[in-house]
Parts: sequence; C-alpha cells; structure tokens
Amino acid sequence: MSAHLVTRRGFLCGVGATGVLLGLAACGDAGSPGGGASGGTSPFRYTDGRGRTVELASRPTRVVAQSSAAAALWDAGFRVTGAYGELSTTDGKLNYQAGNIELDKLDVIGRTWGEFNLERYAALRPELLVDLSFDDKTLWYVPQASVDEVDALAPSIGMKMPGLDLPQIIDGFMRLAAQLGADPEAGPVRAARADFEAAVAEVKAAIAAKPGLRVLAVSRDAEKFYIADPKAHPDLKHLAALGMTFVLPSAQLGPGEYFQEISWEQIGSFPADVVIYDGREVTSVAGKAEKIPTWTNLPAVRAGQVYPWKPAAPYSYLASAPIYRDVAGWLGKAKPLG
Repeated sequence: MSAHLVTRRGFLCGVGATGVLLGLAACGDAGSPGGGASGGTSPFRYTDGRGRTVELASRPTRVVAQSSAAAALWDAGFRVTGAYGELSTTDGKLNYQAGNIELDKLDVIGRTWGEFNLERYAALRPELLVDLSFDDKTLWYVPQASVDEVDALAPSIGMKMPGLDLPQIIDGFMRLAAQLGADPEAGPVRAARADFEAAVAEVKAAIAAKPGLRVLAVSRDAEKFYIADPKAHPDLKHLAALGMTFVLPSAQLGPGEYFQEISWEQIGSFPADVVIYDGREVTSVAGKAEKIPTWTNLPAVRAGQVYPWKPAAPYSYLASAPIYRDVAGWLGKAKPLG
C-alpha cells in the first residue's frame, strides 16, 4: 500500500494552511489585565518538554497560552491573561479545544492555526508563554516565522506530549498550575478529578463488556485519509491501556509521526467495528464522505457505528470526563461486525 507518514506539525500545518481540516471561523476577543491565582515573591522554576528551564525571580502572573493549554490551566484554577489557537465559535459555542475559557476575561492574540498577533502579545507585557510540544523541540501553535520575536518578549514552556498518556499530561498541567499559584485541592478541582475517575471506570467497564471490539481512529480531509497511531495520541494511548483494541496503521511510524496518510480508496484495507473521526474537520468533509463508496460501504458506516473523536481537547479532568462518558456511551451501543 502506498502511503506516507505524517507528523503532528506537518499534518496540521498542511491542512490548516488550506483551510481543509482546520478551517475554523474567527472568534471575538476581549481584554482584562492579568492572570489567574495571585502572584507572589516565590521564585519560579520549570523545565519543559524541550529540556529548557525557565527561571524567574517571582511567580509569573501575566501568562499567555495556546487554547488547549490555556483551557487546561483554567480548569486547574489558573486564569491566563491571553490565549491563541482554536478559539472560534460555531453556533454560539466555543470550539471544544478551548474548553471552559471565558473569552470576555482574557485577550485573544490568535484565533486559529497560524495566527499570532505579535503587537497584541507584546502589549500584554507577558511574563510567560505556555504551548504544547509534540516533538520535544518546537511549540505547536507558535508560527515558526515568529519564534525569535516571541522568545524575545517572554520565556516559554512547551508542555511535553510525546510518549505520555492523557492522565500523565493532565497531571503535568495540574503541577504547572500549582506552581503558578493555583490550589490543586480546591473543591471544584477535587470534584472534577473524582468525576473523571468515575468516567474512566465507566469506559473500562464498557471495554471489558465488548472484548476485541475493533476501533479505527481517523482524520479526514477532502483528498486524503489519515490513520491515527494510538500510541502517539495521549487520549488513544490511555484508552488502549484501558483495554480498547485499535486498528493500527499498516506502515511503521517513527518518533514524531502521528498519522499514516492514505487515499479514500484505501480505507477498506482497515476493517473495524467502530470508526471515530477527528472532530476538527470542516463540515463539508462529512458530505463528501457520503458520496464515496469506499466509505459508505465500510461495515462500521453501514451499521451506524461512526462517532466523533476530540483530539487536543483541554488536558484537564473537567474537560475529559464528559468525553470519556461519550466513549462509554458509544461502546455500550456498538456491536462486533465480524
């Protein structure tokens, strides 16, 4: 089978530039000065996924973060000053990657992939920037052309992603939020943790009730299919550890590679009982799929066992619990298709 492998940044940059997969509408913005929990004179030190150490004389309060990271910190009790990334609204609802962020309580310096307003960022007098690093080298949503200017304005943290599962990444954000002054034992945080643990238990029980059910995770655009490697995606990695059986890419993926790219005609080579598709795709892709026989003839499609997948949702207990309950729900309905 002819195919090539796709890295996280390359995949999103390629489709984002054309608006095929991440063609998301713009959002509103607002402004409120500064940060989350109260600052203080305590020194701040953090070594990130790139091996870089940030050392500050006092705890930063003016923190700007990529949307998924900003939402994770928000749910952990720290309110960022500004955010960039997927902050669009659809039908009046905030993009799921932005979680529970309240846009009227922060400044927006970028609204989708490739947007990062340097002037607005500088005007916020940032003390720290937080993004994700999927390759232990770069910041996911900071445009490569702006890296030097961004670095000159404030130190940055690239949260480690490769090799970690979802609970490990949530724990990392909880620890960072605590270092920024949030209370990890605050009532809402404890309640969210308990709710997430209960949702995980529901998923584990649902998986045990359907042993061997085959799940295929995909991203789609108008021209290609992308088969996800569950080992490379934190949520899928955790679901696999809970016992879920995933259909794997047919090609060997190396470090930093997240998807195998194939054509729509090749999708039948990956038989599955359930297909989960990337929730970031534009709506027109679903319409195209309905006209492609290799898609409509898939057993999972004929059985109505196709469900949305939410990669890059905020790495928090609060955001993850309802997603896991959705997983438990479709597992309960799905049937093996032979």
